[in-house]
Amino acid sequence: MEIRQTTRPPVKQDGIVADLRARILDRTYRPGARLPTRTELQASFQASSVTVQRALDRLVTDGFVQARGRHGTFVVEHPPSSCHYALVVPLEPDAGGWVRFWTALVNEARRVGSRQPRTMSVYHGIDGHTDAEDYQRLLRDLRNQRLAGIVFAVNPRRLFDTPLIRLPGIPRIAISDQADRGLMALRLDRFAFIDRALDHFLAKGRRRVAVVAVPGQEDSWRERLHAALAERGMIMHPHWWQVLSQAAPQSARGVVRLLMHEGQRERPDALLISDDNLVEHATAGLVAAGARVPEDVEVVAHCNFPWPTPSVLPVARLGYDAREVLDRCLRAIDDRRSGVPGSDEVDVPVRFEREVRVEDPSTV
Repeated sequence: MEIRQTTRPPVKQDGIVADLRARILDRTYRPGARLPTRTELQASFQASSVTVQRALDRLVTDGFVQARGRHGTFVVEHPPSSCHYALVVPLEPDAGGWVRFWTALVNEARRVGSRQPRTMSVYHGIDGHTDAEDYQRLLRDLRNQRLAGIVFAVNPRRLFDTPLIRLPGIPRIAISDQADRGLMALRLDRFAFIDRALDHFLAKGRRRVAVVAVPGQEDSWRERLHAALAERGMIMHPHWWQVLSQAAPQSARGVVRLLMHEGQRERPDALLISDDNLVEHATAGLVAAGARVPEDVEVVAHCNFPWPTPSVLPVARLGYDAREVLDRCLRAIDDRRSGVPGSDEVDVPVRFEREVRVEDPSTV
């Protein structure tokens, strides 16, 4: 496996790294193959021993090769370009506006990263500010071809004009309602969430439905809810629809207490908590109102499995499995890299807790 000497001018360290990495990526040097000796590389690139060694050190650091002493330097069995994925989240974990769905995704990304040969890194605070540390780290990994694909936790609209989207070469998928700018989309079936929740209420003999929702559910989601209620002969008075901020979830306690207070002329007998950021405080409001669950009110609460929000009362948990979300994202990326025909849009179904694979989340 020799490199033929040439008469080309000396090549600097960056050029050696790029050349060897390209040969690994196009499988000229296959996984497990031994690279040419340092002496052969010096002659081929007309570079000093120090330059060649530093180039090899960079490839070791980037995860493409490993040194085995006097036996030589070998291509790793699983280069990062084929098994290292990025999860991109727009905020830092302690920032206002952080949501539990991202917590579930980050937890599952860490789990993916603990299982070889697949690895997954999380990049926080990627919102378009190019001076952010994780932005620069992600950009380096992208340019150094250390990624098999990128999963965006939301539609990355603020990044459309950045190299994170525009640089070619790897598949990208966003958890979003539709594919955009060459990105694939993973869609959470939001309307099925409504249908399954209302069918659950009907099966329990409930028809008077109250909803605590979050911003972003006022338009098509609410229209679908009203249509689904009408189809089932169920009712929801205007004041039984309440929109609460995920950034101030404690407000759900007072709102639900007011909805369910025994002094109300008419109380709902079903409560849909449409976002898991509200669950803990909404159920506390039921306790404060003296409402009995399920005798007075049946509760369906959104959940990002397998990471349920604490609840002081029994609730029927309905939502999406973060393990399934990431698994389908990575499968879509792998198919795209392999040239397997497929849709630009991938759907994830909504599930009740009894339909979700049981696994102890503390094993992350």
